[in-house]
Amino acid sequence: MIKSAQAQNGFTLLEVLLAVAITALIGIGASQLLSSISNTSITTNERALQLRTIQRMDLWVKRDLWQVAGREVLDLNGNPRESLTNDSDYLLEFTHSGQANSPFEDETFKRSNLQRVAYAVRSHDSDYCMDADKKTDEEGEGGNCFVRLFWPVLDLAPNSEGPVIQVLIDNILEAKFYFKGQALDLTNSNNNIVTKDWEENWPSPFMSPGMISDLAKVKLVYSVEKLGEIERIYEVPRYAFIRE
Repeated sequence: MIKSAQAQNGFTLLEVLLAVAITALIGIGASQLLSSISNTSITTNERALQLRTIQRMDLWVKRDLWQVAGREVLDLNGNPRESLTNDSDYLLEFTHSGQANSPFEDETFKRSNLQRVAYAVRSHDSDYCMDADKKTDEEGEGGNCFVRLFWPVLDLAPNSEGPVIQVLIDNILEAKFYFKGQALDLTNSNNNIVTKDWEENWPSPFMSPGMISDLAKVKLVYSVEKLGEIERIYEVPRYAFIRE
């Protein structure tokens, strides 16, 4: 007499292993998805912060250049410097108007509403970048910062205070200004020179003695980590060469 097979109870070893494998795969997939979402959120926030910083810097440069004034200044040695020039230790140095007098200042000794400013790229190892984030670049080397400087007075003396430094962008890779305008000969209009291409130096190297530089536009090209190269063009007030 043959006995009937008894019904199976529970899972076989193969079924258990298969269930564990499926659970593990689901867990790994969920972990990777959460990690990807977290990394995307961090990257997005970093880019948003970087863009806000760039917009703030852009407003500073735009405001300063839109108020360029034709006021030459004296350096520490008493030598005259052009109202706008990149022939210095800075990327760009110029005089601009629009500096308001404080309501608390003595009415008898009001200072000028003109101000001397400059822009520069400096290493994080320098004192210029004391307020910078001071992160290293992608290669692990020390980065740079883009700074704005302004002086309390226009004409410097040996005992003049040093410039006030504002860090506008941390971890900038490089920056350079370019110029477009014309050189005017007020005695002979046929001798005027118009720069068709962007010049690397200003005042224009094509100027002859006695000519007046009439700057029209300034271009700033700079590179930052993750966003790459950025180009901005700023207009300046025409005929700002008029001495004040």
